[in-house]
Amino acid sequence: MKISDSKRDEIVNKLQQDIDAANAYYEKEIEPNVIERYSIYHAEKSYYKKMFPKLSKRCSIVSTDVQDTIESTMPALMKTFFGSTDVVTIQGADGSDNDDSRAQKMQQLINYQLEKNRFFMTFYQWAKDALITNLGIVKVDWDREYKQQQQQITLDAESYEQFAMQAQEQKWKIINISDNPNVGGFDVIYEAPVLSVNQPRVMNVLASEFRYSPDAIDLESADFIAHRKIVSLDYLRKQQENGMYDHVDDLTEKATTPVYTVLDKQNNEDIDDQPNTSDSGRRKVELYECYANINMSDDEDGELTPMIITVSNGVILRMEENTYQRNPFFVLSPRTDPHKIWPESGFVDLIAQLQHSKTAIIRQMIYNMAQGNDSKMAIDLSKLVDINDITENAQFIRVNGAVSEALQPIPTAPLQSWTFNMLEYLDTQKENRTGITKYNQGLDSNSLNKTATGINIITQQANQRLELIARIFAETGMYDMFRFLIKMNQLFINEETVIRLTNGPMQIDPSDLEGDFDLVVNAGMGAGAKQTNLQNLQMLQGIITQLASVGMAGPQQFYNVTKRTIEEIGYKNVDDFVISPDKMQPTQPKQPEASESVRAAITDAPWEVQAQFWQKQGFQVRPEWFTEKVVQDATQIAVDAHSKADAARGGGINGQLPTRQATTASSAGQASQNQPAIPQTAAVQYPQAGGDGIGATTGAGQGNALQGLSGGM
Repeated sequence: MKISDSKRDEIVNKLQQDIDAANAYYEKEIEPNVIERYSIYHAEKSYYKKMFPKLSKRCSIVSTDVQDTIESTMPALMKTFFGSTDVVTIQGADGSDNDDSRAQKMQQLINYQLEKNRFFMTFYQWAKDALITNLGIVKVDWDREYKQQQQQITLDAESYEQFAMQAQEQKWKIINISDNPNVGGFDVIYEAPVLSVNQPRVMNVLASEFRYSPDAIDLESADFIAHRKIVSLDYLRKQQENGMYDHVDDLTEKATTPVYTVLDKQNNEDIDDQPNTSDSGRRKVELYECYANINMSDDEDGELTPMIITVSNGVILRMEENTYQRNPFFVLSPRTDPHKIWPESGFVDLIAQLQHSKTAIIRQMIYNMAQGNDSKMAIDLSKLVDINDITENAQFIRVNGAVSEALQPIPTAPLQSWTFNMLEYLDTQKENRTGITKYNQGLDSNSLNKTATGINIITQQANQRLELIARIFAETGMYDMFRFLIKMNQLFINEETVIRLTNGPMQIDPSDLEGDFDLVVNAGMGAGAKQTNLQNLQMLQGIITQLASVGMAGPQQFYNVTKRTIEEIGYKNVDDFVISPDKMQPTQPKQPEASESVRAAITDAPWEVQAQFWQKQGFQVRPEWFTEKVVQDATQIAVDAHSKADAARGGGINGQLPTRQATTASSAGQASQNQPAIPQTAAVQYPQAGGDGIGATTGAGQGNALQGLSGGM
């Protein structure tokens, strides 16, 4: 963004005021609490040496309740967010089939992008930072990378001139140019950058790198948020070559050695705060990538514009309008505070006092046991022959008189019984505060003699606190991040993309990502919840089976239940086990067939009986089936009658029928031969719902056939 020097200086002054205020708030309020929580989590001996100076001289053991509790919490949280079911589901805003199809593609695209970012480890650090420091932070931006690739293009003479100008402007390398007589132009081989990476980038942000204005109550309304980084001048110069930064030379002249905070040095104990400056590229500078609302006009009452400004030592390296319309930071906290970005009380604070108490009690117990096992002795020097027998731990101690008078152990107080009761009380309080119990860790051996139902109920009750934490994570940081990823994909994916799925590649066009989407949070957790879900799915399958009998459920509903069951078991690729109804090949219905004996018997029955029989078998009976059969039967009857009459009159030659009769009989026989019997004809028909009536239609057909026959005779 091109602005005047005076406006640039004005912006730098405003940003510097915001940076100073944010740094002061961080050093006073945030950093001391973060350092203390890390010390408690790591159970640092130096921390407890300051807390219990006298006890630390006798024993240095430290209870690790905070670390144990957080490490026990992480598996359940990771299973919740990386199980078989998506915690945040994308749905179409209007509920149409086209909208749902686009939502499904967006869901699969984001899942693929998170997988490419190795989001499992990113989320692990994100959630763990939240449990330890009260606030886990990730930053999401868009990553575009280009690589030089050799390409070939065929151009006519006119197009070649335009290409040559573009190649010179873009600094493309022309490798070879050859004539192409077919087009009257040239074949050009050149080397140019090709987009190789075009996807979001998700990264963890340390507490020491996050700054915001002290008066902000949430990230959305903050006027100033910055990502503070310590970088080298060589890094900035390379970024300038890539077109990211500018004015790096001005920064080189003004740069000063950065001031490292206490947390900076704790995060990196080997940090080099006095680097070798013989090579200027090794010099370090403090860089602030600021997301601020700034008045960019000359009017002091002008509207604030969301800006992204990168500044270091009073030099603006990059300035652009924030097209995201928000900052790219997303936070998780197990305990939310409606008036603070960084909550004052967190997960560690719930257990810290209990860990302190257990540390003091355990140290006293160990010291008491040491005194009992290695008690002090009272010595009467007048009764000893040589004191060196005691000091040198000799095998034989020489005494004058009775041993009990020369040596006597100093009595020590026995370990009180209520000490163990106190430890048990502290463990119970820890379970009540955190929800992490022996039941959901599988460590309670006393529960083996209880019923499975009872243990399931206890486990579900113990998981409630963990489910609440998971739900807060999903509804805050995860929800906001998914919403941001949807927007970034719509902004920056401008060409067709192919992603890899478990069952093959999927092609995504930018038009597939357009429109509005709704987000639905699904956060359930724990073995108890999974078992309950499986039981509910079994009950639902029975209900759908009953609904299918009355036509209120079909293959799609059975597929949905089966798919959900497979996902609850823990398998993501459902297509390995069941075929979706929309991918099934249509099958021809199997035609029921009557037995040979029934078919033979029904053939000789009247046509009305045959029609009723085949209708009951599920066939659609048509009258014309029986019309030809009636004609055949009537013809045969007439032929037989003429034969008998001629025989009685002695007609015919050598007992043969007259020519007309023979022709009629032959025609009837041929018709009988060409037309199979009714059962065979009916047997090849597919059953259909309903059927054509027979009554009047069949009767009319029969009457017409008989009239034609009698007329012919």
